[in-house]
Amino acid sequence: MKSSRVSWIIAIFCLGLAGVIAELSWMKVRVSIPEMGKKQIEPSLGQGVLLGILGGFRTVVADGAWIRSYVLWERRDRAGCEALMRTSCLLDPRARFFWENTGYVIGYDMAHWEIRKRGGYAKVSAEIQDDLFKKYGRHGINVLEEGVKYTGGNVGILISAGQMSELKLKDFSLAADYYKRASESKNAPWFVHFMCARALWESGQTKAAYDWYRNVWQKKLSNEDDHAPDDLERLRFMEDQLNLTILQRIPRQSWEKRN
Repeated sequence: MKSSRVSWIIAIFCLGLAGVIAELSWMKVRVSIPEMGKKQIEPSLGQGVLLGILGGFRTVVADGAWIRSYVLWERRDRAGCEALMRTSCLLDPRARFFWENTGYVIGYDMAHWEIRKRGGYAKVSAEIQDDLFKKYGRHGINVLEEGVKYTGGNVGILISAGQMSELKLKDFSLAADYYKRASESKNAPWFVHFMCARALWESGQTKAAYDWYRNVWQKKLSNEDDHAPDDLERLRFMEDQLNLTILQRIPRQSWEKRN
């Protein structure tokens, strides 16, 4: 019983301490935010000053600003939510989480908020809705592009930008550019090569998609332990769709399944 009470006391103390830190963090952010408009909040403009003032405490303040931003996210406050989220990016520019999720909220959520504010989906024409989705999609992609810059080319953010280019802008060429940059990263995930080839294919660049994918498979993927059979299978599909001759196709592999 005694040890149990001690555990509860310690837990309560820790929660109280966390609350104090969060409140102090927000007080610091709250002082800074009124002085930062959309232009001033850009990392390239105000970063040095803020980082110098806050020093090592900036990551705590960044977390506090992010937590506070959820309140404004629930209220669908576009300007306030973005300001706080961009503040977190500004204070901790190497953090993938802040950049990626700020881009997500702007690119995927804010158009819906504006449509509701204008009276809802039944009152806003499909054309205007599409324009809003693209407007906020571009804005979200711009934020993700900043994140790529400040995180040193984070592959996850590149892929997120590619997905947003597909889903919100319907721009498969732009998506392919982001996937290609991700594919060229040292820690590129196994699926990104196919995503790039698929985006090129969907953009109408079918032969270019095949040539690029084939080059990646022959120079890189075929050297893996399993020889990347799924990628080769997709390449075979492309060869069929392009009606390539036997001599134009990748030579059949000794381990490849026979149809």
